[in-house]
Amino acid sequence: MRFVCVILSTIVSAAAVAGCHDGLAPRDVAGTYTLQSVNGTPVPMSGVNVLVSGALTLTALGDAERRATYRVAADGTVREFVATGGFRVKGSVVELALTQDGYVWRPRAALQDGTLTLTYPHPADGPDIIEVYKRP
Repeated sequence: MRFVCVILSTIVSAAAVAGCHDGLAPRDVAGTYTLQSVNGTPVPMSGVNVLVSGALTLTALGDAERRATYRVAADGTVREFVATGGFRVKGSVVELALTQDGYVWRPRAALQDGTLTLTYPHPADGPDIIEVYKRP
């Protein structure tokens, strides 16, 4: 009888822990998300100092990498910027911590139906920048 009580106690404890889980783990959101737009403008953008492509890769182990290619000159010269780090999932929020050139960057990210929306402050005190990424 004591053995049965221990087993039942273990099952109840496991169910309670499972009930507290927010539903998503890194493996649930893992994949490569392709940049679709910046502040509502489709990518590639026209002009200089603008994003022409980008991707955000999230792994099942919680690693993250953002690659963003900018057109940096009128002659079409581009430069890629890579930020790496990690992430965790809380509900529909993806908490990123990415490092680039020694700086840790923590953009806000929301996930809905395979679309990941990153929001971060404009470097020149303008309105927030909103990047929309989609996973195929």
